[in-house]
Amino acid sequence: MTTITEQSREWQGEGGPAEWTQAWDRARELIGTRADRFSERDSDGSQEDGISALATALYITARERRIVPAAVPRQAVDELVDGRPGETDLDVVRRWEVHLEHLGHDVDDRADPVSTRWHRLRYNHDPELYWDDASARHGYGLTAIRYVLSDHVALAF
Repeated sequence: MTTITEQSREWQGEGGPAEWTQAWDRARELIGTRADRFSERDSDGSQEDGISALATALYITARERRIVPAAVPRQAVDELVDGRPGETDLDVVRRWEVHLEHLGHDVDDRADPVSTRWHRLRYNHDPELYWDDASARHGYGLTAIRYVLSDHVALAF
């Protein structure tokens, strides 16, 4: 049996800036206290995407504010996740991508672990492709963070 902490190390990838590693450590710390809220089986990848999005949000915010990821407040993550008036999920995805590019990442660089993870988060699980499977996940990978930040999981920031 693989724990969510062990799985997250695989999702993190190898290398990257120190803040990337620190962001994943903080995400694991937050999730570790609520691991019971995640099932062992995640056939649609939403756990992976949700936790990866949390680590990415911590990374973006820490780098932009020049603080350690452990000091990133919940409000800052919520501001990054929440759509602004009139924004679609695609607009939120594009906004995150701009943040990553401003931090010096080429979002198409598969050698960069941040960009590699971003590729999965910006992927759109198009409902048109899965119209016959009501249990299939729909939407951008990034939107899975909403579950991780929900009252059901109740992370202690």
